[in-house]
Amino acid sequence: MNFFVTGPGDLCVMENIKSIEEIILLYTSAWNETERKAIREKIDQCWSAEGTFTDKVTDTITGRDAITNLIISSYNQTGPKNFKVLAEPVTHHHSGRFRWLNIPPEGYPAEGMDYFEFDEQNLITRIVGFF
Repeated sequence: MNFFVTGPGDLCVMENIKSIEEIILLYTSAWNETERKAIREKIDQCWSAEGTFTDKVTDTITGRDAITNLIISSYNQTGPKNFKVLAEPVTHHHSGRFRWLNIPPEGYPAEGMDYFEFDEQNLITRIVGFF
């Protein structure tokens, strides 16, 4: 963790933005995978055991198996994806947001933004997607 001083005698903790950025890049790269094993390996490194996900077409799901299954299902429905993070995640108080772009092999790109929360180990505990 990084520390900074706000005034005499005050010591505050800053979140490790680099680690959060790496976690978000790892998470989005899982959506680009096509094999269950590769997806799960990435999810195991960035997703908490009780992490939740929801968006406008997905009811809330919980856990690593559920998010892996969602990614596989998405691939089976729409084919390969090319997700890219558009800008460094913005974070504070164990929450944040990041913008992404999905570039399909055919058709138009889709842009979205995900709100996320993370724990003390910088694992994702919640994602709410907007697109």
